Amino acid sequence: MTPTTQPRLIADIVIASRGSLLALRQAETVAAALARLHPGLETSIRIIKTQGDIDRRPFAEIGGKGLFTTEVERAVVEGEADIAVHSAKDLTSEIHPDCSLVCVPERAPRADVVVGGDGASGEERLGSLPSGARVGTSSLRRTALLAEVRPDLEVTEFRGNLDTRLAKVAKGEVDAAILAAAGIARLEVWSPDEIRSASLGIDWWVPAPGQGALAIEGRTEDAATAALFASWDDAATRAELECERAFSARMEGGCSVPLGCAAVASGGNSLTVTGFLGLPDGSRGMRDRISGPPTAAASMGRELAQAIIEGGGDEILEELGEVGPDGAPWR
Repeated sequence: MTPTTQPRLIADIVIASRGSLLALRQAETVAAALARLHPGLETSIRIIKTQGDIDRRPFAEIGGKGLFTTEVERAVVEGEADIAVHSAKDLTSEIHPDCSLVCVPERAPRADVVVGGDGASGEERLGSLPSGARVGTSSLRRTALLAEVRPDLEVTEFRGNLDTRLAKVAKGEVDAAILAAAGIARLEVWSPDEIRSASLGIDWWVPAPGQGALAIEGRTEDAATAALFASWDDAATRAELECERAFSARMEGGCSVPLGCAAVASGGNSLTVTGFLGLPDGSRGMRDRISGPPTAAASMGRELAQAIIEGGGDEILEELGEVGPDGAPWR
């Protein structure tokens, strides 16, 4: 990144963020990028407590969407902050109508990793665990995927900030845990090589939509703030995120739906997207994949979701108790 030559229109930026160690690291990364792009620009971080921070029940039990983003977004809407920094996977399928994503920086590793076990890949680490081993996760998607490959393992509800969950593994409260590689990378807990040796392949172990990406949200009318990020936005990651969010929106996906979507941009003119929908007990799992141009990212996400729905995904959604876009049960 190089400093921009355009006149600076504003003197300071207030960044809204959750207060977890990882969320603050992400907000600090954004602040540091702004400082490099616009020397002299002042930044400050406003910590916001969200429903997901307060309610300690399992995510599927809480239900709803935006558990970690609604209150942070509200700070921007109400003018308490200029931007909000989110983990893109936590965003609802539709953000506030007065807001937009002003920047999507280059993506961090998107895979899930296995913390614990032995081996040179996530699959080997899972395979090394003895029958009955306790594996921590708070994600229904990871629960469903784990049940497909190792139904003999015991899934343990595993909430808490990333540093807390890593400590639980170290203390032996569980035998292993499945976590997002991006958080481990951003907190610099492991080296890139260590992350690769624990990663699960995304073709089968499909990540959550938006996993590994940051989403910087601002008020749509605030063009001056958006302009500050113009040179930091990553076109490939934005296309991937647009595709994955469209997939999730068509599925009406929240924390109670075990779904995954991974769009991978390559060469500037190709986007390959893989989708997953399953049941938490691993008894049914559907995957499909399509390719096309990044310019059709959103329509590709919807097309893939529709293909999975028509291929039997509607029955899975109905069994999960989800309702369709018209408010009626899936059928």
